[in-house]
Amino acid sequence: MARKTQKTNAELNSTSADAEPGRDTAGAAAWPDVDLGFMEKAIPTSPSFPVSTLPPAIEPLVSGLAAAKCITPAYVAPAVLGVFSGAIGNRWRIAVTPDEAEPLALFILNIGEPGSNRSSAIRVATRALREAEAAIIADLAKAGPTASAEVSKARHQDSVRAIRQIVRERGMPFDIDDEEPPPPPLIVSDASGAGFIDEMQHDARGRVLVTDEFGSGSLAGPAESARTVLLKAFDGDRFDQRLKSSGHVSVPALLLTIIAATHPDRIQQIVGHIRNGACARFLWTYPAFELVHELPKESGPVNEFGKLAVELARSGGSNRSDRFFDTIELPADAHAKLTAASKAFTTGLDDLSGPLRDVHVRARQHALRLAGLFAVVEATASGKRPDAVTGEHVERAIALMGDFFLPMAARALSTTAYKPESPALQLARHLRRLGKATVNARDDIQRGTGSPLRELAAIGDALRELQLRGLIRPVERLRVGAGRPARDWMIHPALLDESNN
Repeated sequence: MARKTQKTNAELNSTSADAEPGRDTAGAAAWPDVDLGFMEKAIPTSPSFPVSTLPPAIEPLVSGLAAAKCITPAYVAPAVLGVFSGAIGNRWRIAVTPDEAEPLALFILNIGEPGSNRSSAIRVATRALREAEAAIIADLAKAGPTASAEVSKARHQDSVRAIRQIVRERGMPFDIDDEEPPPPPLIVSDASGAGFIDEMQHDARGRVLVTDEFGSGSLAGPAESARTVLLKAFDGDRFDQRLKSSGHVSVPALLLTIIAATHPDRIQQIVGHIRNGACARFLWTYPAFELVHELPKESGPVNEFGKLAVELARSGGSNRSDRFFDTIELPADAHAKLTAASKAFTTGLDDLSGPLRDVHVRARQHALRLAGLFAVVEATASGKRPDAVTGEHVERAIALMGDFFLPMAARALSTTAYKPESPALQLARHLRRLGKATVNARDDIQRGTGSPLRELAAIGDALRELQLRGLIRPVERLRVGAGRPARDWMIHPALLDESNN
């Protein structure tokens, strides 16, 4: 009598699906139809950036930089607009009425996962701003001392004397330059409440906060203090505050432009930190993720971009003692178009909630600022002095808000309503990443690399739910020899289909 051969579990698992006893060999036709909708992230679709909506002076810069740097225009265009806003600073405003002038500061926030090139757009923006900053400092040096510069110098010398006294009393070596204070910057890497206010006391030009890791810590200090700075800095008004450390502080125009990037996981943290009023001041950008594999092959129009930023930083700026800016007019037809747009932006407002509602309410103001920005950039690029916002500028700005920035805000802010993914959903995503027609509960899930589940109870619950959904089914167990065979599961072909990813 021939001796019965006993197969090990490893041998059973290594047998092909067609040859292994107990496996279902009926093929994909034996599987029921399934609904994979539960795996889709419940966020609105991502609109493409309407490059053709941009004015002729801006559109080729965005298209050229996006193509050369391998960055989606959805990141490049907001960063370019932010650079122009920061270069203009407080030099130009829109004369909405004889006694009301709207600044052109923008708050830009590019959102994306690592690999999406969101930070590359920030680097392109930083280069252009550095050129504008150097031009500003050079112009100040040529102009000679001003009243504000003399005040800044006196404050610097007072600080130096105090520091010298401290280090002298402690017997510490020192080498401090007390001749001249450092030149005023254009770019700041953070905007801590007290530091930012102190820096702006004698300078009404405005600042640009540039960061590729924007979060609640980007505006250091208590949440209420950071929110106050955001609210005031967006409007560019006079800011008076009494500080415990330095007494009364008066800032002639607290104006800030923000060009920032962040990870989607930080959106909820940011919204919770700055809350609704400040959230509405941002232009949100959250395009669908596309992993960028290609390296840049050329520079693109970076020189033209930087040159225009420099020209904007040298344009405008009134010498009057009662204000620091020049104004451009807003004609009656532009008023009418913005009024109509406001009604369209706020249609169905009662059906919106939280920060998104506030974004729609403030959309008209964003459109106004974008229109003013277009007017100043177009005139400056042509070597002219801007005088008015045209109806075409307003139409372009309204289209940009309605077709891109409002849908993007809905997409970005919808992530704050996310609930943690269930174990079954986490497991389904893990099985799709594995791409295997058959998996082993122990080797591929409990001990598998990258598996989101480790506890047996959670794994069991997740497997049962996926089985009820028709996405997996067990391979029949073979009672061969001693011990209990490992549990294998067959995966629905629809889950492994790359077109469903």
